[in-house]
Amino acid sequence: MKIKTSPISASPRIRELIPLLWSRMGPGKLLFVLALLFCMGDIVVQMLIPYLLEMYFNRLESGDLSQVGYLLVGFNVVLLSLNALGILGHYLKQNNVSILHRNIAMDLVDHTQRLPLENAQASHSADLSQRITWDSNKVTQLLVTVFNNMGSQMILLLLACVYMLTLHWQVALGTMILMPLSLLGSHLLRHRLHRVAKDAADQESVVKQCQQDALQGMEMLRAFDAQDWMTERFLAERKKLNALYMRRMWWQQLVHGVSVTSALFITWGTILIVAWLAVEGKIQLGALMAFFVLIWRVYNPLLNLGRLWGEAQEAKGAAARIAGIWRVKTEPASQYLEPTVKGDAAGASLAWINLAFRYEENAGIQQQQEQEDRPGSSTETLLSGFHLSIKPAAFIAIVGSSGSGKSTVAKLGAGLLFPLQGEVKICGESTLHDAERARQYVAYVPQNPYLFAGTIRDNLLMAKPDASDEEIIQAAVAAEAHAFIQALPDGYDTLLKEHGSSLSGGQRQRLAIARAILADRPVWIFDEATSALDLDTERRVMEAVLQRARKRGSAVLVIAHRLSTVQEADTIIAMENGVIMEKGTHRELLLLENGVYRRLWEQMERSDSEVAHSI
Repeated sequence: MKIKTSPISASPRIRELIPLLWSRMGPGKLLFVLALLFCMGDIVVQMLIPYLLEMYFNRLESGDLSQVGYLLVGFNVVLLSLNALGILGHYLKQNNVSILHRNIAMDLVDHTQRLPLENAQASHSADLSQRITWDSNKVTQLLVTVFNNMGSQMILLLLACVYMLTLHWQVALGTMILMPLSLLGSHLLRHRLHRVAKDAADQESVVKQCQQDALQGMEMLRAFDAQDWMTERFLAERKKLNALYMRRMWWQQLVHGVSVTSALFITWGTILIVAWLAVEGKIQLGALMAFFVLIWRVYNPLLNLGRLWGEAQEAKGAAARIAGIWRVKTEPASQYLEPTVKGDAAGASLAWINLAFRYEENAGIQQQQEQEDRPGSSTETLLSGFHLSIKPAAFIAIVGSSGSGKSTVAKLGAGLLFPLQGEVKICGESTLHDAERARQYVAYVPQNPYLFAGTIRDNLLMAKPDASDEEIIQAAVAAEAHAFIQALPDGYDTLLKEHGSSLSGGQRQRLAIARAILADRPVWIFDEATSALDLDTERRVMEAVLQRARKRGSAVLVIAHRLSTVQEADTIIAMENGVIMEKGTHRELLLLENGVYRRLWEQMERSDSEVAHSI
């Protein structure tokens, strides 16, 4: 089994992040280094200016102006060349950083898609999106902050110091000794900057969750006239975010204030000393002018380094958030990549072998991060010692009241959840060994199926990308979906609204069933998949599904509240509180006095009788 470990710790440090980002840059490393070198042209220009001034004023002082013209022409030629290289360097740098961000984001997306369903669904999609897009971008910019921005400032500072040493080593040495003072603020406050940056990013995701809930829940908000409730909720979260922004701003201003004060102290101290040396005649005019320029080449880097070091600390907050995704273990996967499994109907089977299962109470990524150092809490065990097997071509139904564990059994059987003990085998493949491979044998249809952005054809082809038009139509006909699709303006090429909201619940379910039929897998699992259909349509759909399954030899598992759906099942299983109470055919279970199935059947008959009587 392949175990994918997190590439960084829960609270990553910069010395962890730089090697990680560098390794993810791939073959673009050389171009990135070349881009940084080209971007250094600006530093060369800034250092040429004091040299040019020194040469000019020294010649002016000596009266030798014969070479000044050549000096100016040469400087302009170098300036234009270095500017051109700088533009190319910035392009190469941005291109490589964009590729790096894409690689990091794609890795996060892939990891998120392979998270256990329980963890993924317990995390709000807006929070996951924030981590994958915005937080990953902040982290990838750290490479530019450290190597390009801080690196260039440090090189400029170093060259300025070396130049000053050649002019007057005593003054230069005194300046260099005081330089660390400018970084004192950002270094001492680094943990606070890191913490407030992470808190702000967490709260930004909460605000985005409110926005997304308001848009996706628009129908319900209007139905309950709750727009003001949602607005108040949004404003309350936004107020918290504004408070965090203000807190971050104050810490940033404190860092900036310490850096400015220290840099100005060093700069003006140096200026006053150099001016005194000039008055005393201990320094030449050219050296004086060079010193006046060089001291600002010291001041600006000192000021910028304090700010940039603070930004790097804030990037650590974003890194902690993407680490939250990486540190959640993915689903079990085999060590070796294998081709897609088509499945052999002769070996189709589904087995739950002595398994135990319970839901984690705090399964979301945010909760996992908060409780990483504390033992997690779980709900009571839902299934214990559960054992069930389904043979090829069998039609098995599971019934029971709400909360009896029916849907949990279905999701375990589909390889979407994983047992604490025991194992689930799909056509002989254990979901604990390789969940993705095992799921390739299953066609699963939930009660509320998800339809993706795109056309109806796109949504069907998801199950079988190489399906022909004839196969698509056959699947749609079997699912009683072809007629309403044909009635749409663009037929199978009709664009669906978000989540398929332009279709009715029954139409969405029929499309999902057609998708499962098109997939043509050895095991089919329908979890309340026909709950939105009328009785006549449901009967025709189930007849078509069972006919196709028996012809292929596929096993069919149906979870149902509506018992009329499963009367013809080979075996009906009645569950209560996670335990199998009864097994048998429809007729056999009706004969059991005080039986679970009989009680459910009588409740359904009474309900139907009351409805008919009221009409």
